[in-house]
Amino acid sequence: MKLYAQIGHGPGDKVNQGLSGSLLDGAIFSPKDMQRTTMQGHIAKLREEHPSADILIDPQFYVSLFADAPTSNVGHISEWDYFRAYRKSELELTRTVDRVLRQFFEEVAKMEVTSIIAPNIHISQSFDSREAVIAKSFIRQTKGVFERTRDSRPLYASLVVCREALQDRKEFEEFINDITMLDNPPDGIYLTIAGRSSEARSEFFHTDVLANWMLLNLSLSINGMQVVNGYSDILTPFLGVAGANAGATGWWSNLRMFSMNRFFPVGGGRLPIIRYLSKLLLNRITFSEKDAVAPFVPGVINGLPHDADYAPEPDRAVEVLQSWEALRSLNENIVTGDIGTGLDNCRQAIERAKQAYAAIGAQGISLDVKSRDDHLAPLEEALDQFKERAELE
Repeated sequence: MKLYAQIGHGPGDKVNQGLSGSLLDGAIFSPKDMQRTTMQGHIAKLREEHPSADILIDPQFYVSLFADAPTSNVGHISEWDYFRAYRKSELELTRTVDRVLRQFFEEVAKMEVTSIIAPNIHISQSFDSREAVIAKSFIRQTKGVFERTRDSRPLYASLVVCREALQDRKEFEEFINDITMLDNPPDGIYLTIAGRSSEARSEFFHTDVLANWMLLNLSLSINGMQVVNGYSDILTPFLGVAGANAGATGWWSNLRMFSMNRFFPVGGGRLPIIRYLSKLLLNRITFSEKDAVAPFVPGVINGLPHDADYAPEPDRAVEVLQSWEALRSLNENIVTGDIGTGLDNCRQAIERAKQAYAAIGAQGISLDVKSRDDHLAPLEEALDQFKERAELE
């Protein structure tokens, strides 16, 4: 199970440190947050210093339907020729989809990425919608257009889906049947699940959303496609058990969970509190909470090298290194080659987290809202639903 850096604004030297420390297997670049020439230089440097790393670019074409909105901020994506504002009626035409794919493939061919992620739009409401039809058209045409470039690198089609669409089981299953029965499928899928806000954890930690996210990974993987999950953060090992090949996370909340609000910034506000990702709790807690809890529940400390960065309070730049380290370790602990064993590991991890939270509560320690255990019940219920619908013994 691989772990990638989800790169956004302010990368600094984080990704290089993550790769040098064997915390990461690769990185996914964002055209919005980096000038094209700057990105090209970053990629060339990473490829030179870390030749085995996987390097990808998310085309972020999904913002094209909103690019003309007065409050939108597409950043540096506008520097790419494949990108402009589109109406849905334009993208319903096969020739338009063909042109977008062709232009992107021509441009990305000049970048030293190891795999290609194709453009697609965002399914913002339902699998039974014009957007879903357009998205399927992009996926259907991706491989054929790419083959004409004679590029031999692995190819991923994009699938960007709102969490609401995952809550309709019938529409979900029909859509999955369509994209797993392609005559000429891509090598894999770059899968992103979108919430209304990247700050609203409950949008993602929802039983139906989690179960169907796992089922998407299972269905695609058993049909021979590699699956890279963008913005998967703490859910990465659970998706790995379901068949994912990789997950990704970054240093800001909008690089951990995806929302189109990333392109409609509100500005202002304070920097977020530095947090510590505890493997035991399957959650992040604040620096002060870590110190308050550890004497009573020492297992909240991971026992990994980057724990040393938290004594005293760490520099913000190394916070993400601790997150990547914890996620890497969770992947190694939970994900195996056997789905049954992996699910058992998931359940045991949840049970340990429940016991730890109970021990914290018994000490009368009050936790911040984001640090609490409300993510555990939907995770557990999602595992049950996933197992039942996947017909696993």
